[in-house]
Amino acid sequence: MDYRENAGYIITDSCHVGDSEFVLGVHLTAPQQFVTWKCTGRTDYYWGHYFSDLFSAQKDLVARAQEEVQCLEEQRQNAIAPEAPPYSPWGNVQECETLCPGVYSVSTPGHGGIMVRRELAEKVFRKEALNCGFTEGAYLCFEEDCDEPVALRELMDKGMYQAPVNEHFAPGAYEALINDSLQTFHAAYWQAREKTLAEKAQLPKKKDRGEAR
Repeated sequence: MDYRENAGYIITDSCHVGDSEFVLGVHLTAPQQFVTWKCTGRTDYYWGHYFSDLFSAQKDLVARAQEEVQCLEEQRQNAIAPEAPPYSPWGNVQECETLCPGVYSVSTPGHGGIMVRRELAEKVFRKEALNCGFTEGAYLCFEEDCDEPVALRELMDKGMYQAPVNEHFAPGAYEALINDSLQTFHAAYWQAREKTLAEKAQLPKKKDRGEAR
């Protein structure tokens, strides 16, 4: 790296993330003083963080770069997040609630349900869950009342949707309602889910497997 100096500090390390650069400098006359800056155009240094040991400065440099990575990733996800469906198989969309990116609860003057982007459903839903929906264009659809609890159960199992707790549902009540519906209307799906959960519960932990060797 070529020689750079700013405010009495020699720049010894740098990290580029997107269009941003983060640098680490050591003081010219006080070698136990360190700083990290964000830098623009290799000449504009700002937002300095100052330290009295090298390791702390190095950790800060990495942390600042990681924060920038996370920020850029969030921006990228927001930019490519699919828009809410402009149509539904049940008629004109009257209301649309985003349950999570790519999953929408839609209502129409007559009916409604949950619409899941097909590529998302095929990636995260169990095979038995996919069989409970029907395809409409780019979406896998689960009709309200009997079928949409399948989609909700899958989303909750994957941590993509949190069961509501409010004036209508006490803690655990919403999930209990969903589970009762599934056992009544989608017994095959429920049995497959329960079997999968039981098999996962029986798998030995990594630590146990290592100790058994």
